[in-house]
Amino acid sequence: MEALLGPDEIDLAPWSSRHTFPSPGDVDRELARIAEAHPACRRERLGPSRGGRPVTMLTVPGGPRHVLVVAGPHPNEPAGNLTIVALARLLTRTSRWTGSIGCTWHLVGCIDPDGAALNEHWTSRPLDLDAYHRHFYRPPMARQPEWTFPAPGWDRPLPETTILHQLLTTLRPEVYIDLHNADFGGAFFVMNRPHPALSTALRDTAARHRIPLSHEGIDTAGWAKDGPAVHLMPPAHEMVITPPGKDRPSHGASSLHHLPDGAIAVMPEVPLWPARTLPTPYTGGPDGSGYADLMRRAAATLSERAELLKACLDRVLPHLPRDTAVFTDAVTDTLRAATGCATLWDSMAGGPVTRGQYAASDDGAISFPLRAAGMLLRALTAEPVAARPAPLEAEHAAVAEAFGGWINDLQATTPAPYPLEAVVGLQTTTALRAAAIGP
Repeated sequence: MEALLGPDEIDLAPWSSRHTFPSPGDVDRELARIAEAHPACRRERLGPSRGGRPVTMLTVPGGPRHVLVVAGPHPNEPAGNLTIVALARLLTRTSRWTGSIGCTWHLVGCIDPDGAALNEHWTSRPLDLDAYHRHFYRPPMARQPEWTFPAPGWDRPLPETTILHQLLTTLRPEVYIDLHNADFGGAFFVMNRPHPALSTALRDTAARHRIPLSHEGIDTAGWAKDGPAVHLMPPAHEMVITPPGKDRPSHGASSLHHLPDGAIAVMPEVPLWPARTLPTPYTGGPDGSGYADLMRRAAATLSERAELLKACLDRVLPHLPRDTAVFTDAVTDTLRAATGCATLWDSMAGGPVTRGQYAASDDGAISFPLRAAGMLLRALTAEPVAARPAPLEAEHAAVAEAFGGWINDLQATTPAPYPLEAVVGLQTTTALRAAAIGP
């Protein structure tokens, strides 16, 4: 069955008109309302988060095949919260995607509500680049439900990870959709294994929602593909590596490494903003040497900005309140990832580089420092101005100045955000087509 939606079939009210996203609490209340209006559905509390917030799920019955959809694996990626609402409304309005294809759906509103709460200052406002980065939060990988699944050398799953692991074990879904969104550019997808029919359908889905494909990603460099813009998750032993000098990995495995046998999983990565205007036009030859030079420059820019922020962080840590560690630990992890990317891009620039690869590196050279600077500013402003030691005031001024220059450059090169109907429509249709096609 073809799983195609028209714009009028996706109900995003009231968030679409405001260009905002529902909080985990908003999603939970909407799922409760739907369960009350549709007695065949079941809403259940799966457990508390680390901070005591509820993690809930709505089950929409329809047949023996189970589909599990999870929102919020990264708390700075709120599009999935709205997609869960859209899916719940759609699945309870028609049997086209339940009984007609024999699927029972399980919709988890937000798997990391604690992290999402630290992003609500920007997710509850119309999309804005300055607010996004100034109030940004993304935890270290060791505190992400998506990346703390059991793996060799790693046995520290979070409560939220345990909840999701138990769902995968008990429900044994045939189809698993892990809802992600990116910042800029085009859409791409991550799957657990090749599935040519589904991969083709995913590319077609992006075209139908008028979101271009991104053939390269910051996070997927070097990964195998199942055709253009569809990446395959590497095995756990390639992703979970113990750093030199450490006695354990810095994070665990992904949910895609713990699926039931035969299941198919899709991570749709859907951007909030279109591709930026690249600041430097390509003038190189057909061998790609021009892009290689530009990638090398992006790596150098990223290294320079990461070193600036790392030096500032080292200076301010002794003066910061203890409770700011939620931000400073995340800054450290972001800068570690940035340094790794800069090293990778510099090595890739030794050979031919495509426009997509360069664009990904250029995005990273902008976004990594802004994310880290935004979280560092949140730590530096945790106390009122009058209570801050003089060293913190000086460092705050320096970071704020750097942030201001970087965000001005970003705003000057970034178009208006995509309509939420397109972003959520692509995630929703991805789930429907995966369920209809099956494993």
